[in-house]
Amino acid sequence: MAENKIEEIYSKRIIERGEEYLNLVKYCIKINNSIFGKVEGSDIYETEVDLDSLEGNCSCPYRTNCKHAVALYLIYKKGKFADAEDFIKNLYKMSKNELIELIRLKLEKNPDWVLKHNIGKNANAGEFIKSFKKHFSSNKVEECEALLLLFSFEQLLELHDFIDRNYDSLVDKTYESEEYNNRPDVWNDEEYDAGLYELSEELKELVVKKSLEKKRIDEVIKRESLHDEIINMAEDFEKFKDKIKRSFSKEQYLKFLLFTKKPSVSEVKENIDSANKHILYTFIKEKSTFIKNIAHALNDKELIFMVAVYEKDFDAIVNNFRQFDSTIEENPDMIDKLKNIVEVFIKNNFRNEEFAKKLLSQEEDAEYNKKHLLYLVSQINDYEFIKNKFNESKIEEHQPILERLAKIDKQKTLKFITSNNNLLKGHWTNISLLFNFLRKFYEDNRVKEYLRENQEFFKTSSTLKNKLKNEGIFVSVKKGKFIVEIQ
Repeated sequence: MAENKIEEIYSKRIIERGEEYLNLVKYCIKINNSIFGKVEGSDIYETEVDLDSLEGNCSCPYRTNCKHAVALYLIYKKGKFADAEDFIKNLYKMSKNELIELIRLKLEKNPDWVLKHNIGKNANAGEFIKSFKKHFSSNKVEECEALLLLFSFEQLLELHDFIDRNYDSLVDKTYESEEYNNRPDVWNDEEYDAGLYELSEELKELVVKKSLEKKRIDEVIKRESLHDEIINMAEDFEKFKDKIKRSFSKEQYLKFLLFTKKPSVSEVKENIDSANKHILYTFIKEKSTFIKNIAHALNDKELIFMVAVYEKDFDAIVNNFRQFDSTIEENPDMIDKLKNIVEVFIKNNFRNEEFAKKLLSQEEDAEYNKKHLLYLVSQINDYEFIKNKFNESKIEEHQPILERLAKIDKQKTLKFITSNNNLLKGHWTNISLLFNFLRKFYEDNRVKEYLRENQEFFKTSSTLKNKLKNEGIFVSVKKGKFIVEIQ
């Protein structure tokens, strides 16, 4: 099975945020084929990443596939983790007394284990729920988490309904609490209600699971607030499909069917319309063969094209490329997958100027690398089209674009460069790359002339002068005269 890439699971924005959190990962431990750690954000969050799927779970309000999971995974990839394998092997060798002593020592750093045990031991579940509803506070949330496994199905349902009906007002009480008002460091913390959110999510999971044990599924099916949890547990609820169909919206029921282990093509097809078809897109990666079967059953060319792009199916991509524009419009997330098309075309040495122009038109968001850009622009002869894709602030990435312009029309490109003062206002690394290009395509005398025409940019910057030396260009000022030598 091909190894998943983080870019296939997490959006560009989440990855960028995760990269900012690398120094906030407290630790990373590998247990079997998952990694666990704590990452500092507005709070200290417990984070887990499955190394097979790269899916992340976190105690932060985002819950899944968040920036904290990205940070933990990137730390793991850097080799900054501890492997628990030897420790676990050692546990099996320990006696009962040794294990008890180990736990006792851990209690010194985790006294909350004892507190939660005592709360559960001493609490009256019924009285606690009354108190929770009448005197709600963030402390009550912590106590409730410690008691969850002691509550009956009816009590769990009562708590869920109370929180679901009153969530916003309970959040307001959290922010109005004495604890919050006495802590200026969290006044701007938008995640301060994370504890209540986590409790709410745990309640949903427990209620839905217990409804199966107690054979009380009607109680959860009729509550819209629990529909998402039922969808997540679709395999367990599949035999109640008829009841679920009557209670769920068409969109929710379609999600439910897709979450089952072996959904029926005919049944899924019956429940698709223009308003909910977009749901299929999120299942392409996980169930590409099934979605492809649906696409062919619907004769949906756009969906066929989407699956082909995910599967890197060369023939299907070429045969359905006319759907390119409508597919991007229908599903903008496909822009992140355009690299797949370019890579498949390169692999098959396929060249088509029309296709290349379509792909390059999405360059700004598609995040092509130099190899991708070189392949695309090498097929295009439309000078103005290519020029409009050049961004002077991205000279390093756009070097293939600039070089293609010069190959089509050197003099026109030189005029374009010399008339664009923004090229000399960027970072010195970009300016150095610009002169690398100029030396590659133009005579030394023309490069000297360009330097003299813009000498004010080069007279005062010692850093820029030093960088130009790397390109064999020596700039100096002697007796007020600007001197350029090229080796």
